[in-house]
Amino acid sequence: MSRARIFWGAIALAAALRIAASIPFTVGWFDEIWQYLEPAWHLVAGPWVQTWDYREGLRSWLIPELLAGPMALGHALSPDTTLHLLLARLALAALSLAIVGSAAALGLRLSRLHGIVVGFVAATWFELVYFAPRALSEPIGLALLMGAIWLLLARGKPGGKPGGKPGPRQFAVAGLLMGLCFVARIQYAPALLTLAILTARRDWRGAWLPMIAGGCGALAIDAAANLAMGAMPFRWMIEAARINLIAGRAGAYGEMPVTGYFSLIAWYWYLATAPILLLAWIGAKRYPVLLWVALAHLGFHSLIGHKEYRFVLASAALLVILAAIGSAELLRRVPRRRLALATMGTLALWGTASAALAAGHFRPNWSLEADLAGALERAGRPAATCGLALYRPRDTVAGAYALYRRDTPIYVLRTPAEAARHAGAFDVVVAPRAHAGELPKHYRLEACAAPGLTDAPGCVLRRAGGCTPDPAVPEINAWLRASGN
Repeated sequence: MSRARIFWGAIALAAALRIAASIPFTVGWFDEIWQYLEPAWHLVAGPWVQTWDYREGLRSWLIPELLAGPMALGHALSPDTTLHLLLARLALAALSLAIVGSAAALGLRLSRLHGIVVGFVAATWFELVYFAPRALSEPIGLALLMGAIWLLLARGKPGGKPGGKPGPRQFAVAGLLMGLCFVARIQYAPALLTLAILTARRDWRGAWLPMIAGGCGALAIDAAANLAMGAMPFRWMIEAARINLIAGRAGAYGEMPVTGYFSLIAWYWYLATAPILLLAWIGAKRYPVLLWVALAHLGFHSLIGHKEYRFVLASAALLVILAAIGSAELLRRVPRRRLALATMGTLALWGTASAALAAGHFRPNWSLEADLAGALERAGRPAATCGLALYRPRDTVAGAYALYRRDTPIYVLRTPAEAARHAGAFDVVVAPRAHAGELPKHYRLEACAAPGLTDAPGCVLRRAGGCTPDPAVPEINAWLRASGN
């Protein structure tokens, strides 16, 4: 099999799986709605739920502006559906193919056997498939990081010594990608610095200067994106560091000890943890830079109290890629007459492990918050919808115009008396199943989503008739400001 067929075969397999992962209407974390898709919807259609991080100015507008393109196309083609979200997810899934392409290129740089194994693993590994269509800074940053790794490490004559020296042009483009990765998620800085030091070394003229120039180009793009929104360039970086690291706002969402990520990785990888780490150690002999980048990223995040598994997605991805390389290294010791069968068995083992882990401890992530997302989408289906009330919502953010899709007020109600007194202001309600019976009788239950793992409201109730806006009822943005969310 030619190297081109191996490469494009991995890309085709990855694309098929990522398209399938993009189609179901799910929201893994509502951060992807409130931090990126909701502000992108604001650029497309106007109204939006503005959370505290945008009010405080610690988010760049670059990612929402880029997502606004596919969202605007979807909204123009089918304004009464969620096509705008599907096209945004598909665009992100397409970006994620850079991860697979880079991994396959790193493998092919060693041999065709390495290319087959690494390309297959990167295309099918459950975490990479799951995060591919997510509008989150972690997978976006990972795709950009892997693009830079592709340029800096996967060069030279295939089958020879890995890591052929890139030229100034490659360093410049890699610097641009690394700068965009930093803009997408500034917490990638230690990993990016590690990659830069280990690849540029002491070559200031041929490596560091072009790479710095590319990075400055990325910062200029971010500055222009924020200026277009009337925001001061780079202020968001300062505010993000001040509020999250110095003021400790992130710690309010929970903290874990320094060993927290080791526990999370072991929880999700379960029995595969030890084999993956052992194989990654073997693979690191061919690409030690990848191991150092993964460890730098993991080590930095381990020092931060607030921990979420997606924060170390880059480390997990690099370890899996190194483990795939390690698998190919072991296969090279198999006699040629048995190599084809051993290779098929190895691929089957990787595929089975990925599927088992996806359905294991990681399984809740595939439907996390789907009940609330589905309820908000259903609430906005009728074009004549004139007002939405969120009844007894959680203390955190509970609504999103990107899902609701209607240019009407979204109200927040806490008691049955409020719901009865202001019922004329809204014709549809999203409420928890346990409290749906507290609403006025002329609101008829339309549907209830299957209960999820969270306490998100998932029932939709609707009444006939129009709406009269009521300034006495708090709208969602006023409620968020009052609650500090």
